Amino acid sequence: MAKKFPDLKTDEEADDWLQNADLTDYDLSEMKKVRFELAPKDASISLRLPAALLATLKARAAKAKMPTQRFIRVLIEAQLSEGGAKAKSKPAGKATRAVTRARKRAA
Repeated sequence: MAKKFPDLKTDEEADDWLQNADLTDYDLSEMKKVRFELAPKDASISLRLPAALLATLKARAAKAKMPTQRFIRVLIEAQLSEGGAKAKSKPAGKATRAVTRARKRAA
C-alpha cells in the first residue's frame, strides 16, 4: 500500500522531505501537471474576431478551466512551436489537453 503524502506547511519542510523521501513508496498516479506563468506579459494586442469564434474560444477555455486570454495564448504558443518558431514557454497540463482536443475537433 502506498504511503500518504505528508501535509507540508513551508517550502523548507517540503525541501527537507523531498531530500529524504523515497518517492517509489508513494502513489503518484493522482498527480497533476501544473503550469506556472512567471514571465511578465509586457506587450498586448487588440484582436477583432467574429462573435461565433469568440464564443467558441470562451466555451473551450471554460471547458479547459482556464481564462480565455490564457487559452488563446496557449493555442498561439503551441502553433508557433509546431511551425518551427520557438515559443518562450510550452503549454502543459490542462492547457496541453485543451490544445490537443481543439486540434482533434478542427481536423
